[in-house]
Amino acid sequence: ENERKVYEAVKIVLEAKDDIEIFNKKAVYLYLRELTGLNTKQVVNNLNKLREKYRIFKSKWDKE
Repeated sequence: ENERKVYEAVKIVLEAKDDIEIFNKKAVYLYLRELTGLNTKQVVNNLNKLREKYRIFKSKWDKE
């Protein structure tokens, strides 16, 4: 469930990239925390899970 929250929050941040004034790492984590209601550690852990899933997807994609 937390992973889905982080995924949806990342989508929102990327879709609103033109509306975001501050776009540095600290600000992005703050946006993600506000959107998900999770603490920083939970956001980071779930982002790492998403990164790993992306790496697996990308390697499978590249092999085809």
